[in-house]
Amino acid sequence: MNGLYAAKPWFVRRLKKIEDLLVGWNVSPDSLTVAAFVVSLCCGLFLALGGILDKPLLWLLVPPLGLVRLALNALDGSLARRKGIDRPFGEVMNELSDRLSDVALIGPLAFTAPASLALTALAATLISSTAGLLGRAVLGDRISGGPMGKPDRVTVISLGALASGVLASPVPLETSLWVILAGAVVTAAARVLTIRRRTFGGSHVRV
Repeated sequence: MNGLYAAKPWFVRRLKKIEDLLVGWNVSPDSLTVAAFVVSLCCGLFLALGGILDKPLLWLLVPPLGLVRLALNALDGSLARRKGIDRPFGEVMNELSDRLSDVALIGPLAFTAPASLALTALAATLISSTAGLLGRAVLGDRISGGPMGKPDRVTVISLGALASGVLASPVPLETSLWVILAGAVVTAAARVLTIRRRTFGGSHVRV
């Protein structure tokens, strides 16, 4: 139950020509990580302004930007590995950028949908991401399973924005928040259960 994360290798292969260009231009993987966060900020801005200004057409800008973000997220890691500069601090930057991107993407929906729903969906998302990171701390391996990973969240919001823009209604975006909330809860539970299963019978130290 890995959601769209299971399709990441296929997606990276589709971006091979772009990756070749980035290598030729000597682009830093860290710059792609930062760019992904900036794109998320832009998505959040359009999501918020569409609700504040009652301009549904602004929501139609989110899906293409969402695709760009997914591409940047896929390319930063593959570019680092290809250039032989995959390092621990790169993972720190990637995780921080992903969490800030979640805040930038989901938080602004408080201006379009009920604020309590948006903030609860954001909190559930951050908890599910933390559960994945606990796998790294406990098992030495990040847990990425569950139906609502990073690409799934971006896709759900992008589809909601597309439908809301076409229908000139915030209802699809509100629905996308419910999907993210439910999916994040299931994802967090699945990741915690995976950690428990893999550590069952082992020694545990609590500090």
